[in-house]
Amino acid sequence: MTTTVQPGTLITAPQMEGSYYGITVCTTGEDGDMLALGHHNDRRALAAFNAHARRYLGLVNVADDRRADADDWLDAIRQGWVVFRTPDPEQGDDPEWVWSADAASETTPNAQPVTFLTVA
Repeated sequence: MTTTVQPGTLITAPQMEGSYYGITVCTTGEDGDMLALGHHNDRRALAAFNAHARRYLGLVNVADDRRADADDWLDAIRQGWVVFRTPDPEQGDDPEWVWSADAASETTPNAQPVTFLTVA
């Protein structure tokens, strides 16, 4: 018997692409943006994002530049809250996505803390 998950169904344990230094990470788009589960120190999060860029994406680091300096990337990191759910094409989500995340606040039911890296 096959069960179909309804679009917009809550996801409490979203699938990620890798884990580095105890931080679970994935890419979130085609520009190199990334997301880590939990709130982390900026430098530790950057280390995990750089490791993911190397091991998963085959880049030198998030900048794909050996001369990149960590201080130049710390402003690209921020903490936030999201609610993960299954993709809903009626909301513009690609049905091929593993999950979608909606911006939330700390008080939003089922919100999870995340750390973002915004490349662009």
